[in-house]
Amino acid sequence: MKRRQGFTLIETTIVIMIIGIGVIIAIPNMQRWVYRSNFSGFQRQFYSECQEARTRALSSQFQHRIVIDLTAQSVLLERGNLGTGSTAWTAVRSTIPVPAGSFIDNVLTTQGAVTTNAVGTATILFNPAGDTFPLDLARIYIRSSVGDQYTIRIFGWTAKTRLENGWT
Repeated sequence: MKRRQGFTLIETTIVIMIIGIGVIIAIPNMQRWVYRSNFSGFQRQFYSECQEARTRALSSQFQHRIVIDLTAQSVLLERGNLGTGSTAWTAVRSTIPVPAGSFIDNVLTTQGAVTTNAVGTATILFNPAGDTFPLDLARIYIRSSVGDQYTIRIFGWTAKTRLENGWT
């Protein structure tokens, strides 16, 4: 009696087809997971930069600012050369690029009764006094390509920052 060794071509083809179907099902879910993971990391890093700007302004007694480039989709933390009225700015760290699948949609700033929609570049100034004067409120809207939406809200009088789920 002859014993069969190995697999037939049909068996191998069936196994390859099953693996292929599994890959076809898994790739979109993996891509969504990667986008969500990148977005989650970015929103926390952006929020942390805002907290860092406030903390550094209070401790160093120099103005700090967050520069949000809506065109290049990036965020930068800078230090001023004075306590008030800084004229020269130095990058504290390298620019944070927005990862693939994430977007900074809009920056709304409120100064008194006037709300301004940012175009191009928005700047939020953190003063050594612990405020963001002349701004009363800043709202930064960020979203991911898979539908997640968050608002980073910065309150002017205290420069406290809050990360909120949804666009508020």
